[in-house]
Amino acid sequence: MKLAPFFFNSFPKSGTHLMFQILTGLPSVKHDQLLHLYEGFPYQFTHHEQALRGIKENEFISGHIYYSKSWEDKLKELNMKQIFLYRDLRDIIVSYNHYVEKVDAPLFHVFREQNLSQKERLLAIINGVESSSFNHPGIKEWFSFFINWMHIPHVLSVRFEDLISNEQSQTKTLSTIIKYLYNDHLPLPIDQMLSSIKRNIDPSQSATFRKGKIGSWQEEFDQELKDAFKRSTGDLLIQLGYEQNNNW
Repeated sequence: MKLAPFFFNSFPKSGTHLMFQILTGLPSVKHDQLLHLYEGFPYQFTHHEQALRGIKENEFISGHIYYSKSWEDKLKELNMKQIFLYRDLRDIIVSYNHYVEKVDAPLFHVFREQNLSQKERLLAIINGVESSSFNHPGIKEWFSFFINWMHIPHVLSVRFEDLISNEQSQTKTLSTIIKYLYNDHLPLPIDQMLSSIKRNIDPSQSATFRKGKIGSWQEEFDQELKDAFKRSTGDLLIQLGYEQNNNW
């Protein structure tokens, strides 16, 4: 059974390694560990198209790609399946704060130069950073670069939390991924495929996964941070299905 080439896109990067483990747990699926596409700006398009065209049957390519009509059209032209992985924006903020320090990212240099406290750093990620040396969008603007992937019918959107919250949720979500990629024409019984994937999952191997825990934001968000997040994002959490209202 041959699997058509496919592409997975994640926001944030914390889901990338987990999705790698899921996909490489599928029968005969391969990928180039050195090939990962970032941003998707127009000046990168020619290079990215070459990379996409080089993917063969039973292979996938990963990315952290902003939505654009050019990208949507190209993936459709190449008949590539696409998975879009997303996560609770509050946990993204907490995870990203630790990540930028771990990798000595430009944003962390700004934090260090300004001698920001932990809380000030979280507020900066929520609201955005503008300095003489570096600019970074606030969390709502940052996610707005990706959100339109969720509105394309043939793209499978997957919540990060559904892959790790509990056994039932994980099994259901993995089954959805398998059926989406194989169009229900499975090379093996689905129970065997699920077992293979689950044996391959080890979230602790991800540099950005950190604690492997949902809801870490609750340990770090005080009322000021909650209010700042709500002002910044409006009803975005409700749209994404993480809250029923803004009384959290």
